[in-house]
Amino acid sequence: MVVSVPRDDEEASDENAALVTGNRRTTTYTMMDSVEPHEEPTAAIQQGNPPSTDSLEYGIAADDASLLSQFHEDAIKQAGLGSFQILLLIVAGLGLAADSVEVFVVFYILPSAEVEMCITQTEKDWMGAITFVGMMVGATLWGNLADRMGRRRTLLSALGVNAGFSVIAAFMPTYGTFMTARFCSAVGVGGSLPVAYAYYSEFLPRNERGRYLSGLVIMWALGGVYVALLAWIILPRTGLQVAEDSSEHFSAWHQFLLLCTLPCFAAIVGLIFSPESPRHLLEAGQDVEAMLAYQRIFKSNSKKENAGQGAGQYQLSELELPTKRINGLGGPYSSASPGKSVLADMIYSLELFWNSFVQLFCSPNFRLTITLLVIWISAAFGFYGLTLWFPEYISTLRDVLYSSKAQRVSDKVYVNITFNQSLENINYSGSSFVGCRFEHLTLSHVTFENCTVESCTFANVRSSRTLFRDTEIISSHFVDTDLWWGNLPYKDDEDGEGWIGGITSGRFERCLLVNNSILSLAQGCHLDFDYNIHLQDIFTENLVGQLALLPGAFVCAFLVDRVGRIKIIGATFLLAAVISPFIWLLSSGRAIIAFESVLNLFFVAGWSSLAVATLESYPTHLRSTGFGFLAAISRLGAVLGFTTFSHLLHSSRGVPAMLAAASFAVAGLTATQLPEARTALL
Repeated sequence: MVVSVPRDDEEASDENAALVTGNRRTTTYTMMDSVEPHEEPTAAIQQGNPPSTDSLEYGIAADDASLLSQFHEDAIKQAGLGSFQILLLIVAGLGLAADSVEVFVVFYILPSAEVEMCITQTEKDWMGAITFVGMMVGATLWGNLADRMGRRRTLLSALGVNAGFSVIAAFMPTYGTFMTARFCSAVGVGGSLPVAYAYYSEFLPRNERGRYLSGLVIMWALGGVYVALLAWIILPRTGLQVAEDSSEHFSAWHQFLLLCTLPCFAAIVGLIFSPESPRHLLEAGQDVEAMLAYQRIFKSNSKKENAGQGAGQYQLSELELPTKRINGLGGPYSSASPGKSVLADMIYSLELFWNSFVQLFCSPNFRLTITLLVIWISAAFGFYGLTLWFPEYISTLRDVLYSSKAQRVSDKVYVNITFNQSLENINYSGSSFVGCRFEHLTLSHVTFENCTVESCTFANVRSSRTLFRDTEIISSHFVDTDLWWGNLPYKDDEDGEGWIGGITSGRFERCLLVNNSILSLAQGCHLDFDYNIHLQDIFTENLVGQLALLPGAFVCAFLVDRVGRIKIIGATFLLAAVISPFIWLLSSGRAIIAFESVLNLFFVAGWSSLAVATLESYPTHLRSTGFGFLAAISRLGAVLGFTTFSHLLHSSRGVPAMLAAASFAVAGLTATQLPEARTALL
């Protein structure tokens, strides 16, 4: 069957020669009466997305898939590029901003959660890791569902799960309930990366696809900027303020978590008023719905052009589609189950789910999937590992500098002195305190070593990193303090008053405790929280790092359609590998921040191009599945990077430098094996 469609000369010149016959004013879509699986692919298939060898099982013949891709390209070009795509960029970008917020939000709330929930270092590590574990599950699940249920519907569902559980997490008072809610919210937002990219890409013409998709990375970076600014405005800025804020009923970090859900809710509102991907609708055999989506794009983009002149008419219709194409597609698009029970329906759904992943590792996708897998996991390992290492190493440098400035007081005697101003970063050695009062103050990083404390009173004292070591404490009183003995054994003295101890516990190490009294010892978590943290500096450093992502996204947007995806991926990751060894030379916080900004610029340009190349490498019925699987692999790389680099904080700077260089080099060199797909039809 041959169907002719009137075309403009300029539009016809861009079309694939294999799908266009006749003069320059006529585009012809041809569907043969029969299609054999062993037939040679057309030129359009060769330069576009090769169909799976199993495509006939899903009702999509090889030539049919190519025809749908060509028809979609024609339809999108005729619908135009304008305000519709810009608005949809904002909507889909807000979904990616929610992903960025989910990744970075935990690092800002850790100090507050540590105090309020009284969690150990291991529990803190899991609080960060649970987000990436949830994202791994979500990317795999939602990516697969998007190829069967539709992009918009899946993205709405994923963001709905994220928004709902993020709100629930903000109100959770205990570690277990909070972690459960955080995991569920991460599962939801895990789908935003693969599905938002696949969804938005199918509204773009081929020659502008890379540039507009790079805009999604800009929105992702802006999500990081948003959460950094929000943290700077709302959260406490010093360790002492964190401790004081934890006593509030609904403390600042809970409010912060609530406000971090705004990008997600905004994306949901925008998606409610957005159409389904017309390319997915074509693949699913919903031709009328697909044409309505094209017409909606056309009307939106034609409003300004035809203001006051009346809107033009959209030329294409479902009549131009191949008439012998199999509608009501089976396989990934079939919602009907042949089973007659709930169990049979579940088994059928699992089979569809599994078969989609099997196709990623079958010809002709096997080599492509393995190549992309290596690039994604190695790039994520290096980037996220350094994302953890940079701020932790800066913190280590600050701690060393802080300790070097400690005031040392030796062999001094204090008699009947009242201390009512906070003491910080002081080491008392061989000193005596007789009849002294320590009232309404904070002891931060104060050490009493080989001292004598006799007949002293400690009232309303808060402490942080404070220790009594090898010290005699005699006939002293502790009233409403957090200077605790833990489970130190005790026994009454001869008069039955006070108690004696001599073993290490709590704030006391190898101390002799004689005839002391305790009244209303401060209850709650005996966590030795460090007040010497300056969160404002951390917020500023993170903000600079997030802003540094923006130039990389703009560079990618400018070059990706001119230079090509593969060249940018290889060049930027190899440049990141070349500069990584210079980490060994960094010895100050400012130098590290500057270096991180440069590295972020290179990485995000390569990462943005990699996302575009991944989308263009898979056929429509595997696009979200493949992207989702690789996004999950990148989250695994992130967890491995966090775990590995966290153990390198006290090693030579050369170790993380060479490890990062190796991971980026592997990603860059492997990228040279990818086929260039910028001319591919979606």
